[in-house]
Amino acid sequence: MDSCVIFQTWNDSEAELVRGILESYGIPCRIRSDITHQVYPFTVDGLGEIRLEIPAEAAEEARRILQEHLNAGASGSLESFPDDH
Repeated sequence: MDSCVIFQTWNDSEAELVRGILESYGIPCRIRSDITHQVYPFTVDGLGEIRLEIPAEAAEEARRILQEHLNAGASGSLESFPDDH
């Protein structure tokens, strides 16, 4: 099964929040990072970036869900959501 990155951040709490939203809609989500944030709670030149991966076939639905949550809660945008799969 192919996966794609749906969200990128440097904040553990934000990553967990987005994962919770997606999983509440039945979209499985995996958090990935190049370093362990519990051991190294900082970022250097992008090394601490956290990426949320979902099944590629759920990307369109996930973007719609996250945009709806942004629209309902604040005047945000999907700048953190990559368009490429």
